[in-house]
Amino acid sequence: MENNAILEQLALNQQLMTAMLARQTGMHEKDVVNYLTATRLHGTGGIFSTAGLEREIVSTHVHPTGLAPHLPKFPSVDEDPRYGALTGFTDDEGTEPAYPCDNAPQGYTKSCNLTAAFGRVSRSTQTIEMDKVMLRLRRGDFRDLQLYGELFGDSGFVASGINPQQALNIITQMEMVNAAVRLERVLCGHMWSGSPANNNVGGGYKEFPGLDNQIATGQVDADTNTACPSLDSDIKDFDYNDVCATTLDIVEYMSMLEYFIYSLATDTGMQPVSWVWVMRPQLWYELTACWPCKYNTNRCLTANVSESVVSLDGRENITDRDRMRQAMTIDVNGRNYPVILDNCIPESTNQNDANVAAGTFASDIYFIPLRITGGLPVTYMEFVDYRQAATDVAALRGREDFWTDRGEYSWAIDQEKWCYELTVKTEQRVILRTPHLAGRIQNVAYTPLQHLRDPQADSPYFVDGGVSLRTPGTRYAVWL
Repeated sequence: MENNAILEQLALNQQLMTAMLARQTGMHEKDVVNYLTATRLHGTGGIFSTAGLEREIVSTHVHPTGLAPHLPKFPSVDEDPRYGALTGFTDDEGTEPAYPCDNAPQGYTKSCNLTAAFGRVSRSTQTIEMDKVMLRLRRGDFRDLQLYGELFGDSGFVASGINPQQALNIITQMEMVNAAVRLERVLCGHMWSGSPANNNVGGGYKEFPGLDNQIATGQVDADTNTACPSLDSDIKDFDYNDVCATTLDIVEYMSMLEYFIYSLATDTGMQPVSWVWVMRPQLWYELTACWPCKYNTNRCLTANVSESVVSLDGRENITDRDRMRQAMTIDVNGRNYPVILDNCIPESTNQNDANVAAGTFASDIYFIPLRITGGLPVTYMEFVDYRQAATDVAALRGREDFWTDRGEYSWAIDQEKWCYELTVKTEQRVILRTPHLAGRIQNVAYTPLQHLRDPQADSPYFVDGGVSLRTPGTRYAVWL
């Protein structure tokens, strides 16, 4: 970052501090109770205040990637929506007419309503001391550091308006990045495993129903709890078999899943439908290693194995494998589909699932509709639009709370004397309008040579390291 850019940001921070200190005396603020002060970037104990530190700072932070950025996202203020489906027509009721003017058999039209719920997640910064943010250790403590690497992932849950480049030199920006990173992690997990069963009673923390709870059987009407089996998803269990083994054939499972759902979409007049296959990165890596061979030889063997001859060209198999990995597509039943990798999909290990052996992992493969006929989005995100509160909030003169991302994220400031904290919150949900056009294959096992690093801090494959405080060097003076 150039020096003038740093000065400009410092000036903006100073304006923020001035505005906070100038609040009306009649405004009662929540006390700042977290006295664990923010990580110092520069000055005494600063993690970047080492003398002679080079300007380039390389990031080793592994961030989430996933499905959400491929979904449209819309603002909303509807707490309890309804999404209707015409589920069909009953069989004939009554008898065939005996005479021409007698009543013929009759029937009824049936429908089912689905619903959705917002989650609510917030994350706070550490306490920031205004009288420390501008300090540096000495002239050799440079504030022109440049970041190489990305701190935010391609997860679809990033609170923008934060400049990671500035975060290396400005404590307030770094604390906001820190809170946003932790918020991104939890929301990325909720996309799949979110469940209102985990909500806090007081409503301070709520999970929106994730896709594992929506791509499911047992769908019911939102108003009467009546079963709606025509909206059930297609769920298959691979029973922890290895994706490349022979006990169960992954080609058979994925082909049948696609064929069933594709046929249903055709028979219900939903075509054309845009589907994507979604899975964890390492499951995709292992699947592509054997898919070309399995797909190109599917059902080639006869009952008499001695009479079965299948000729394979190793170079063609490798070419197909590499094409799949580079293009991120897969051919199923002669149709080519995009593949999305999501490292927030739940993964079973021998530590959390007795069905998984050490060194082996298991997760699900998803087949998700994005749009149906007419381009209608059927899998998408919504968020509470905080901009709609502007009229009410305008009456609270002196507050510096603000929103970003079209009202998707709300930032609040708590202050006590010269200390302040920021808290970011968001209320979002994922909506699947056509669960009957979605499916998943559960418990697909894979045994990679080496597991990738994981973005979730509670994973055994999460790695960070380093320090949050550096010990000041020895100094001498007559008054010490």
